Amino acid sequence: MNYSLPNLLSLLRVFIAPIVYQMIISSDATLTFYALIIFSVGAITDYLDGFLARKWGDTSSFGSFLDPIADKILTNSALLALMSIHIIDAWMITIIIARDVLMTLLRVYADRVERPIKTSISAKIKTALQLVFTIGILFLLSFDANREYLSKLDSIIDITVWSIVVLTVFTSFEYIVQNRELIRLLIKEPLLPGIHTMIATFFGIGYSPLAPGTVASFSAVLILLFPITHFQLFILSSITFLISFASIRFIESKYGNDASIIVIDEVIGMWFILSMPVISHSPMSVLLSLVIFRVFDIAKPFPINVINRRKGPIWVLADDILAAIFTIFIMFSLSIFQIGSNLLFMR
Repeated sequence: MNYSLPNLLSLLRVFIAPIVYQMIISSDATLTFYALIIFSVGAITDYLDGFLARKWGDTSSFGSFLDPIADKILTNSALLALMSIHIIDAWMITIIIARDVLMTLLRVYADRVERPIKTSISAKIKTALQLVFTIGILFLLSFDANREYLSKLDSIIDITVWSIVVLTVFTSFEYIVQNRELIRLLIKEPLLPGIHTMIATFFGIGYSPLAPGTVASFSAVLILLFPITHFQLFILSSITFLISFASIRFIESKYGNDASIIVIDEVIGMWFILSMPVISHSPMSVLLSLVIFRVFDIAKPFPINVINRRKGPIWVLADDILAAIFTIFIMFSLSIFQIGSNLLFMR
C-alpha cells in the first residue's frame, strides 16, 4: 500500500467531503465558516498533492486514480449542500455531477486500456471557477446569516452558475470529440459484459490499485449525502444484492474466485448496515460502523473465514453480509450501553 503524502492528501479530501456537506446544510454561520476553512484547505491539497508527487517522483497508478475522484467528491459535495439550502437549482447540479461521473468512468476505462485522458484547459477553468464560486458563497454565508448580501448579488451568482453549467456542457462535448476513438473502442465492447463489469466493480472503483474494498465501502457511505431514509436504503441494498449475482459470476469467470476487483459486496454490506434503524446516520456513527465493518471484512474471524473459502457469487456476498450483521450487533450493543450509562448517570 502506498501511504505517500500526496495520496494521503487526496484521501483527506474524500474524508472531509461529508463533514463540509453537513456543516453547510446546518445553515449555522459559525459552522459555515468552518466549512469554508476546511473546503479551502481541501482545495489547496488538490494542487499540492499533484505538485508533491511530481517533485518527489512519487507518482503512482493509485494516485492518478484517486486524485480526480477525491476532487470531484469534495467539490460536488459542497455544490450539493448549496443546492440543499437553495443557492443552486437541482437541474444545474444534475448536469454538473452527471458530467463528472461519466468523465470519471471514461477515465477509469481509458487507464485500463492504457490510453489516459489529458485534462483540457477549459476543464481546468471550469474546476477553478467552481472552486472560486463555492468559496465565495461560503464566505458570504459565514458573515451573512440572513442572506442580505446574497440577495443583492443574485445577478452575479446566476451569471456565475450559468457560466459553470455552460463550461460543463462545453467540456463534455470537448472530451467526446478529443477522445472519440476511445469512445468508439468502448462502444465496440459487448454491452452486457460492460454492465456486469460496471456493477461488480461499482462503477470502476474495483480497479483501485490500493484497498479497493475499503475505497468501495467508503464510496457506499457517500449515498448519505442524499436525502435517503433507512427503509429506502434497505430496498436499494436488497435490489443491488439480487442483481449482483450475474455480474459477480461473470467477473469470476474471467478473473477467478472472489477477484479483488469485485467490490459490490462491500457496497451492499455497508448499505445494509446503514439501512438498519438502530444505526444513526450521524457522522460519528457512520464512521464507527465503517471502521468496524472493514475490520470484520479484512480480519475475517470465524465463521466469516469459513464462508469466505466457499466459491460462487452467493458466498462472495455472504461473508460481507455476515460482517455487516456483526457490525450491526456491535453498534446496537454500544447504543444500549450508552443508554444504560445515561440512565445510571441520571440516577
